[in-house]
Amino acid sequence: MSRDRAILHLRIHRPSFEVYAQLFSALADVSPVVQALPPDGALMDVTGALGYFDRTPAGLADLLQTRLLARYGLTVSVGGGGTRMIATMAAETCAPGEVLVLDPDPAAVTKFLRARPVRALPGVGPALLRGLVRYGIESVGDLADLPLSTLQRIAGGSTGRLLHQRAHGIDPRGVTVGGPPASIAAGRRFERDVLDPDEVRQALLALATDLGARLRTAGKTTRGVELQVTYADRSTTTRSRTLREATAHTPVLQDTLYALFAALGLQRARIRAVTARVTNLAAAERSFVQLTLDAATENNRVLEPVLDRANNRWGTGTVHPAALTNPKSHATRPTLRPRHPDRP
Repeated sequence: MSRDRAILHLRIHRPSFEVYAQLFSALADVSPVVQALPPDGALMDVTGALGYFDRTPAGLADLLQTRLLARYGLTVSVGGGGTRMIATMAAETCAPGEVLVLDPDPAAVTKFLRARPVRALPGVGPALLRGLVRYGIESVGDLADLPLSTLQRIAGGSTGRLLHQRAHGIDPRGVTVGGPPASIAAGRRFERDVLDPDEVRQALLALATDLGARLRTAGKTTRGVELQVTYADRSTTTRSRTLREATAHTPVLQDTLYALFAALGLQRARIRAVTARVTNLAAAERSFVQLTLDAATENNRVLEPVLDRANNRWGTGTVHPAALTNPKSHATRPTLRPRHPDRP
């Protein structure tokens, strides 16, 4: 464990896609070493900022909370420590608005780690957790007490060695500078709160149509799709999915958004708005599309560029899915400005 480094892990509660992209300018005012953890997190190495601001790591955490609340109305919880892992684990214990920065003293870090459940340790997934619990290993302390050779027999050679290090607080990973990934977003805000899931799905179809056309016009494909649902009380839920292959095909985006919405299992939720975003963008000419034996799919892929040219010539929405001709929903047209696909 390093006593020289100070790392903060910020968890931003319920940011919109747009605000999340904007807040990194405020974080960079405190430290240039910032790494985005979409859709609602960020890592900061504030070692160099301690002397400049004449504050402790906890003091910088308070400063960041104040700035993000004042500028964006965001509630932020912050964990801190001498390693990336400790900062993240500390953040996971915080309620919204709380700060927990661990004392760099090894004894304090060891006490914190040993009391944590083993599932909180990075690298312990569901399958490994079940295996560890079968051996009676339920806390990080239990894991730390195991001889390395025993842990490697349970978890495998490299995984066992990694877990052994982390259980003793060793994490050499640093903060990799990087802002939010390039993305394209579109949203629908309903004129009234919506209860009917069919109306929401119709809005999602409009978003998929919009995003697909913008991807193809920009010569881009996407590997990531995110959906954010805003409720009547202004709270939000965000879900994301990584696609098997890059695409700019509207039906794929449509099916993915439908699946993300269905997975929420909303019952009688009053929905005020839906926002979709495509991420992990790449140049279309560098992406490979697996051909199918489905005639409808292949026909749609051939037809889409023709529809895009028609809409570009005579105006957006000139040609659109028939399901959007007589909309049931009271969703408004896109409220988000098109953004350059190479910018966050």
